[in-house]
Amino acid sequence: MNELTQQRLDALLQANSMTPDRLDQTTLSQMFLAQMRVALYGGVSSIPVLPTFLKPFGTLHEGTPVAVAEIDDREVRVSLVTFSGGRAEVTDADRFPVPGREYPAPLADLLFAVAELAQPLLDRAKALALCLPFPIDYDWQGDGAIRSFPGTMTVSDFAQTPVLAALREEWKSRNVTPPPMTLVSLPAAVQLAAGALHPGQKRYVSLTWGSVFDLGFTAPGSIVVRQAGTPPALTPFACGFGHAQCVPFGLVDLIQDRDSYAPGQDLLLKMLSTEHLGDVYRLTMIKASERKLLTFGGSRDILSMRRLDLATMTEFLADPQNGGTLAHYFREGEDRTVALAVADAVLDRAARLACAALATVLQFIGAGQDPEAPVCVALHGEAFSCPPLMQAFQTRVQTELAQRGLHLTLWQGENTPAVGAAAAALYAL
Repeated sequence: MNELTQQRLDALLQANSMTPDRLDQTTLSQMFLAQMRVALYGGVSSIPVLPTFLKPFGTLHEGTPVAVAEIDDREVRVSLVTFSGGRAEVTDADRFPVPGREYPAPLADLLFAVAELAQPLLDRAKALALCLPFPIDYDWQGDGAIRSFPGTMTVSDFAQTPVLAALREEWKSRNVTPPPMTLVSLPAAVQLAAGALHPGQKRYVSLTWGSVFDLGFTAPGSIVVRQAGTPPALTPFACGFGHAQCVPFGLVDLIQDRDSYAPGQDLLLKMLSTEHLGDVYRLTMIKASERKLLTFGGSRDILSMRRLDLATMTEFLADPQNGGTLAHYFREGEDRTVALAVADAVLDRAARLACAALATVLQFIGAGQDPEAPVCVALHGEAFSCPPLMQAFQTRVQTELAQRGLHLTLWQGENTPAVGAAAAALYAL
């Protein structure tokens, strides 16, 4: 790449907040931390910090099957989870496309799907766990209402509706008496799964990164100042960083936000979600075309695209010369060089933002400062099954977080939401 092209590329990345001077980790953490404290003190905050009032540890009753239902923005899944010898066996899995994604649906339709899939498991299950990735306002009695759904879904009649109470009505309409039910937030489930399957660590934190971006940690319930009389016992918290608005937006992000659902909301999510990263890259390459960084052919081809997913971008990074659509678009060597540099910058920015959120939580709970007691960070989500994105994240953990004196280990397991949700249900028995 010649000097002039490099200067133009640097200016492009800087205008789109993809350079280190636009992503100062300390500043980002301070802004995130302020929003967390505002949330706990009852103010208006774009980062919800929600107590789950679940037990973070307890007895994993061996041989006691738990029916687990998981809902996300793509499907409803059920399985039967049984613990034995420190392992979790997940069987009888079934799934169905989630109502509310391809067409508008009321909450009752989602719970109908849960009951339809889970009912065949109830003759064996001693408990039932419902695991949700959506922000939940718990009522201290084991139930809670969903605060919001992601922009990929259109769901009605959920506001201030206790989810388990509504599910009990569905069971009642079927003349079915369900076993004890537990409502589990996804960040808490991932954290509890790490504790159950990877025991012996000093502290656990969860990081969920896919179509949602959340962190989970354990702290005394008494830190919630906005709710007088909150039980002081340790409880897992769900921290919805994806909703953050205090983010270093660039020109491309303004376009992305303007043309997506709910402009002005979920700003961090629109910068690093696996649902949006492909389009962030596409829009940045269009800006590269406007700045004369691409040949006529490369500009014409990228301008013809109306949607780009992360899988297509990953395919190109794995094989720049033969890797699918983008390799065909960027056939010229100069186009390919720019395209690869922009892709690296897009993924690196996402990793930096994720690490800033993780560092904020570690700072908030005072963990990870002792090299002899590193924090176990449980990872879950599509981001961590995307090799270049996972590599960018690991690199930033090993550099920026290490430079800040934070010590942690990364852990991934199989079926972590189901396993963690089952553990929560067993702890509640």
